[in-house]
This record gives sequence, structure tokens and C-alpha cells, in this order.
Amino acid sequence: MASSDELVNVTRVDKPDSEWAKSLDKMEFQVLRKKGTEPARTGVYDKFYPKEGHFVCAGCGTPLYSAQAKFDSGCGWPAFDKCYEGTVKTEIDNAFGMRRVEILCAACDGHLGHVFENEGLTPTMERHCVNSVSVKYVPENLAAKESKVVDGGIASGALGALSPFVFLFGVYILSDVLGRSINAFTAAGVAQ
Repeated sequence: MASSDELVNVTRVDKPDSEWAKSLDKMEFQVLRKKGTEPARTGVYDKFYPKEGHFVCAGCGTPLYSAQAKFDSGCGWPAFDKCYEGTVKTEIDNAFGMRRVEILCAACDGHLGHVFENEGLTPTMERHCVNSVSVKYVPENLAAKESKVVDGGIASGALGALSPFVFLFGVYILSDVLGRSINAFTAAGVAQ
């Protein structure tokens, strides 16, 4: 894909949960609207590496990532090292006794996952750990400006004194356990 200075048009999408529940399946709703996590290594895009195309928000269709930004981090979820500029926003996530940087769709506030910095996996030094159910693949290329989502201080400060690899392993274990628990809880509610 050719580099471009064009920006993706981000149009705000505001809907109540009742409308989101009608347009998303149960797992998409749990992850995008309730900040859930799919179990590691279960997502359709974990080991999917297209050479062309881009990924859009599964909730609102806003373009988020180029196929070229996707890489194999080995974390069990789709990983991207940059996003289309202005399409992803961050918030500090203090859930579960740890401080992380959450990434959300800038148009609809759909939960995508978390961003980690300074792991040395790519030249951008940024890894967006994204739930597969948060995005959908579009085979057409999109020429738009890409950039990192954090300014260099947000994610680094979220790690505290922990080694990034120790932290990554802890996030992997916690996310897998939480994803399985959420799935079991959701399944139990559906069975009633």
C-alpha cells in the first residue's frame, strides 16, 4: 500500500447498548461494549496475515489498521504496530489491579484491546493487542496516513517497574482466564 497523507474520516457513532446488542453478536457485544476479552489463540485473525487490505471496527465500520501494520507477535491475539491516524484512541485501564493502556475505536468507543510499548518487536516499538471480534477484514487497500497511537509516555508509564515480557506473560494468562470465564458466564446466561 502506498503511503498517503490522507486521513480517515472518523464519524462519531453514538448508540445505546440496546441498539448495539441488536447489531452485534454476543461475543462482539461483550468485547466491544463491555470491554471483554476473547480467549488467547481463538480469534479468526490471530494467525491471519493478508498482504493487501485493511481492518475496520466490527461495531461501526471505521477503518483502523492496514494489513501491512499486522505482524506475528506470538501473543495469541492479532497484533498491529500502527493504526490509521486519528482512528484509535487510548484510555488508562486500571482494572484487575494493574495499569494498562486500553485502545478504543475513536468513532464508537468500541473496546479493541490494549497497546504495549517498547517491546522491541517492530520499528515503531508499539504493539496493539486486538481482539479478533473487535475488527473485520476488508480485502481492498486503503491509502491513508498511519501512525503510532501513543506519544511515548502513556504506555511506558503504565508498565511501571515490571519487565515488559513478565508483564506480557501476566496479561496473557489473565486475559485467557478472563476470556474463558466471560464465555462460561455468557453461555450459562444463554442456557437459562
